[in-house]
Amino acid sequence: MKSLTVSIVNYRTPQLVVECVASLKRFPPSRATLAIAVVDNASGDDSVSVIARQCPDIQLIASPDNLGFGGGNNLILRGLRSDYVLLLNSDAQVEAGTLDRLIEVLEQQPKVGAVSGRVVNASDGADQDFPCRFPSLTQMVKRMLTGPQFPADGQSAPVSLERLHGACMLIRGELLQSVGLFDEGFFMYDEDVDWCVRARNAGWELLLVPDARILHHGGSSSGRAPAGQRLQAPSETALRMRYELRRSRYRLYRKHRSLAEVLLLKLLTDLVMLAASAKTLLAAVLQPARREEARALLRANARVMSINPLRIEVADHGV
Repeated sequence: MKSLTVSIVNYRTPQLVVECVASLKRFPPSRATLAIAVVDNASGDDSVSVIARQCPDIQLIASPDNLGFGGGNNLILRGLRSDYVLLLNSDAQVEAGTLDRLIEVLEQQPKVGAVSGRVVNASDGADQDFPCRFPSLTQMVKRMLTGPQFPADGQSAPVSLERLHGACMLIRGELLQSVGLFDEGFFMYDEDVDWCVRARNAGWELLLVPDARILHHGGSSSGRAPAGQRLQAPSETALRMRYELRRSRYRLYRKHRSLAEVLLLKLLTDLVMLAASAKTLLAAVLQPARREEARALLRANARVMSINPLRIEVADHGV
């Protein structure tokens, strides 16, 4: 029988990891043996002890440093020999039949290198935003105007996409060997997009499987809620992730788009940050009680605007 290894990265979400592991054990695949590995990304809380106590039969790696999403997964993926690897967010859960359905698609279509399930809210089962194309300037403007994307809506058969949802990706082992690991130059955000671009460039197809559902809380580690559920007063972690998102996007463009597009992205990003800062200043004047929040937002926006995309190294790290 073939083997499936599930890779989960934790950062201060130990109870969600326990629930994630429980769902995998409750609904294991019949088409492959199941192994579960968890990396704790230097959470600095009781994550390791909680997970070790409640999940004693899994592989648990305590990283001394926070390596981000890609680096954390790489601790598991490096040197791994498994027929299939499932990258699963710590705040996600599988349902009955999810794993078998995803494996079935890979077995039936040898040119498909990776698949993702339909990502839905853990609370009410509604579809979550599923960005499905490379975030080009045109696509980003389109998303600003039209909002979230739902490529599984109204679909029953697998759908070919440019990119898969990082919350859940089932990867064929031989694809991992040919494409390599995540680029650790991305701390958080867009490392999955970069990996999908590399997979497609290597000739692999990526599919969304609409009838395989993944329950997802969203934003539990980053403090950044899913699209349409944004927090009014961002946490310190969420403000840091605002910076990491823009930095990662610049890195993605440096690797896969032209210099002109990189510079245009910088211009548009700074204009958006300036507009957001003006709005924040106005809110602080009209609502004095929100001035501390406004100062934090303005500092975060200034930090984003200070990024020089031309100084970002583009050599792959950890690949």
